[in-house]
Amino acid sequence: MAAARLRQDLGLTDALAARFVPVLVGASLLLAWRWPPRLPRGAWLRVGAMSLIGVPGYHLFFLHGLKTVPTGTASLIVALNPVFTAVLARLFLGESFDARRLTGLVLSLAGVFVVIRYGTDDVLDWPYLSSALVLALSPLCWAVYTVIGRSVPPGADPFDTTWAVLLLGSLPAVLFARPAAAHVLVASPGALAATLYLAVPCTLVAYAAWIWALKRVSAGEAAAFVFLNPPLANLWAWLLEGKALRPPFLAGAAVLLLGVATIVLPATRRRRPPGSSTGALPPTPPPREHAEPPAGAGSSGSTA
Repeated sequence: MAAARLRQDLGLTDALAARFVPVLVGASLLLAWRWPPRLPRGAWLRVGAMSLIGVPGYHLFFLHGLKTVPTGTASLIVALNPVFTAVLARLFLGESFDARRLTGLVLSLAGVFVVIRYGTDDVLDWPYLSSALVLALSPLCWAVYTVIGRSVPPGADPFDTTWAVLLLGSLPAVLFARPAAAHVLVASPGALAATLYLAVPCTLVAYAAWIWALKRVSAGEAAAFVFLNPPLANLWAWLLEGKALRPPFLAGAAVLLLGVATIVLPATRRRRPPGSSTGALPPTPPPREHAEPPAGAGSSGSTA
């Protein structure tokens, strides 16, 4: 909603500059404060790729789509991120992608089609449809960003990685900075508040939290948190903007979220009988009554 508010007063490149010039300043100060950055030499190639894909790549598609696509519909299109992440993580990280997740992919795509085709009162003309398709490229960019971030060397500090990514990725935004856009922000408190909200909590803080999480969980598990985006975006749009929630929109949203949940949520584990083993060796016989169990007997525990 903040990005859509910013686009009401600024064009595409002006909005990009308005968001990322403050990010460039903040990332530069944070990186200088922590200098030298704890980044192995092998991490810089990934940092460069992430900076291009996760900053100008993602946000150009995102801001372009929000000019025409309603915020509620946009949040559901962005919720395709776990789908793209699951596919790319399977191809490049070796994470599992079985029939259950393939079913989720089909459901998610069907839900997005219902939302875009029937979930809004907007006329389904080429400007709207093309904006929706362009907007769908933003979660694809974020999925690529996530997969690359998951493969950053273990020695790379997540905060130094984030602020290096934001510093490099924000540099192209300086090319689009214009004094006229700054005058618009000064004259519009709502647009200025949206800019600062997007720059600080949504970028400097949230990007660091994302990389921090990727060093602890799989790419698919991290992407699961995009689940929160559609219901929250639609809740705020309903409360603050009075946006109506049409039945086709709710139905498409339910199918989409069901599909994403099918992909990301772990499969139900089968209950194993007591004393069974998950390893390659046969189960260890149970100890005799009143006897001390030998070392290593019993279940081998859960396996991630």
